[in-house]
Amino acid sequence: MQYKWIQDLENNIDNFLNSLNRYQYNFNPVTKGATRDGAKLELGLSCYALKIYYITGRWELLPKKEKENWAKHIKSFQSGSKNFPTNSFVDNEYVNAYNKFSLIKKIKDVVKRILNYFNLKSYTLKNEKLEEFVRAESKQAISSLIQVDFPITKFYQSELLNEKAILDYLKKLNWQNAWNAGAQFSSLCVFVSTQVQDSDKKRLLTKVLSDFVSNVSNSETGGFYTHDKPEERELINGAMKVVTGLDWIGVEIPYPEKLIDTCLSSSPNMEGCDIVDIIYVLYKCNMVTNYRSDDIREYFKTLIDLIKNHYFTGQGGFSYHVNKSQTHYYGVKISKGLNTPDLHGTLLLIWGISMISKVIDLPISKWNILKP
Repeated sequence: MQYKWIQDLENNIDNFLNSLNRYQYNFNPVTKGATRDGAKLELGLSCYALKIYYITGRWELLPKKEKENWAKHIKSFQSGSKNFPTNSFVDNEYVNAYNKFSLIKKIKDVVKRILNYFNLKSYTLKNEKLEEFVRAESKQAISSLIQVDFPITKFYQSELLNEKAILDYLKKLNWQNAWNAGAQFSSLCVFVSTQVQDSDKKRLLTKVLSDFVSNVSNSETGGFYTHDKPEERELINGAMKVVTGLDWIGVEIPYPEKLIDTCLSSSPNMEGCDIVDIIYVLYKCNMVTNYRSDDIREYFKTLIDLIKNHYFTGQGGFSYHVNKSQTHYYGVKISKGLNTPDLHGTLLLIWGISMISKVIDLPISKWNILKP
């Protein structure tokens, strides 16, 4: 049977998730080789597992009380800490791991400060990175809860959520580093869409985001950047982040045909994130135009073969890299990178398979599509 390994995945995914489950709603990042810090993280890994349950239809099979308890667990990470925006989702174990003293990191941060001071470079400093990472975790928690119909009632509040602040912030981002800039844009889109309660303010901020994207959209490649064209991988991964944001605020992709051309002419990197990013961009573009639909189907068949290289037959999981598990989570080392499946790689590639299954015939066509 063609794609027999996908049927093996469907049969064994429960065993994989159970092998990672430390205790209720908390999961290890890998089956083998977790670091001490990796074995302590909770929030992000719980969201990863919940998303796998949602994509594969297992969420609907859970008892109502178990669903409520899982959502309650994720909501328990909402923090009143003055170090982050009000009602951010903060995993203290993650913050402690990130803030561990490292002489090398300290020296690098000092050098970056000096270069920034003399306007020789524009580096993001360690504390600024932590703010970005907590913002990303908050976005992930909010989107995960909304995905399974458990919207939060303690709304995320940030000084960025006003017209001037959001525009100033977007302008300061390095849009040559399209992936990181796109990720920040995407988070703001989720917050505006789900956390701003005033309808007039929401419309205004949505227009600010939409207008800004128009200014960084490239009509030749379909990507989102300023000045010189980024290298291929950066362009596509950045486009993926921006398109996820546009989906949340209901704004059309500016140049879907050009973006399709860019993706189809590329050779995807073998990392889990790169594979799913190009799948997502093509999937979303294919939803709004029939342009090169046959080519997209053939390309997806090639990508399925790449995904198979990450799969561990009989275990029900994938590794983020080929023959190597994911090693870091937002700047924290979580595993030794052994030849073993990991939670993040499994989530990404299951999500990728679910999108491909809506375009070509696969044995899991009833899987759900995640809204990241």
